[in-house]
Amino acid sequence: MDQRQLDLPGMLGDAGVAEEEDDNGKTPGVPDRGELHVHMNGAIPVSKIREILSDEAVVLPPGFEIERDLVRSTPRRSLAEYLRPWQVLRLFPRKRQNLDRITLAVAAGLAGNNVRFVELRSSVLYLAALQKCSPAKALENLIESTGEAAQRHGIRRGLILTVTRGDYSAVSLSALLQAYEDLGEPKDVIGLDLAGDEEMAYPTELPSLFRKAKDRFGLGITIHAGETGRVENVRSAVELFGADRIGHGTAAGQDPELLELLSSLGICVEVCPISNRLTGAVPANEAHPLQQFRRYGVPFVICSDNPGIHQRGLADDQAAAMAEGLSINDMRQQYEVAKRYSFMKDLI
Repeated sequence: MDQRQLDLPGMLGDAGVAEEEDDNGKTPGVPDRGELHVHMNGAIPVSKIREILSDEAVVLPPGFEIERDLVRSTPRRSLAEYLRPWQVLRLFPRKRQNLDRITLAVAAGLAGNNVRFVELRSSVLYLAALQKCSPAKALENLIESTGEAAQRHGIRRGLILTVTRGDYSAVSLSALLQAYEDLGEPKDVIGLDLAGDEEMAYPTELPSLFRKAKDRFGLGITIHAGETGRVENVRSAVELFGADRIGHGTAAGQDPELLELLSSLGICVEVCPISNRLTGAVPANEAHPLQQFRRYGVPFVICSDNPGIHQRGLADDQAAAMAEGLSINDMRQQYEVAKRYSFMKDLI
């Protein structure tokens, strides 16, 4: 897939809205979709980001230029370079009303892609720090805000709480789980995610904490693994963390034994075709491992990752998957696949 193939048909603009909805909140002639891997702060339309940066008088990091550094539309040399927008995306919202503005804009973009259900990922601890409140209060605010936005746009949503790799990841996970318990284990929270630089070490107790949360609370586990070329991270996600799904997992395509393991255990890979090219997880001169996943019977679901920053939407990622060799029939099956592997209850 070369750069020209990133210029997909049906570009959705920065809000991700392609068509007008009918009275039932659906886009005529467009298939229903499910979204299992999307980061809330990566799904905010650029126009909304600009508004909130101005409203909160956010001071940009030294050397950061909005025009150059906020959008990712061409392949980057590394994942670290791709992630430069997060230097700013982590600086807001400080105001509760701006959280509501964000969630409404994100829900509108999803609805414009005919997304009927979504699993939104968010880091509650950074939100608590920004809004100077407890993790429990930040989680409560997030539940309320995303719930209202989803209801307004006719979308069912669940929340996945994200922990970032690093020395304090076990402490962070414990704080998140305490907030979850303090709120009475709300059904809105459906899973846990581990994200961040795969080269970073994490505390030895972290995998067992994920497994205990899965066993005690029934939360689904999804792990960002194999995005930066380390096959062993995918195996560790399965064998140590008890992952139900793998985020990205592109490196798994290099290891037939690992593909057989994923297939035999029915572990779904959350494939983000546009993101995988933009981050360099799949270089321009290599085929995407989608065909390998299909060949080995590894379940996969097409997702959008950071549609606001890409200025594309899930419809474009599905088009990108077809450019990578999947068929229209594969895409027709995606809604049912997403329902089957979702952490949300009663979708099937």
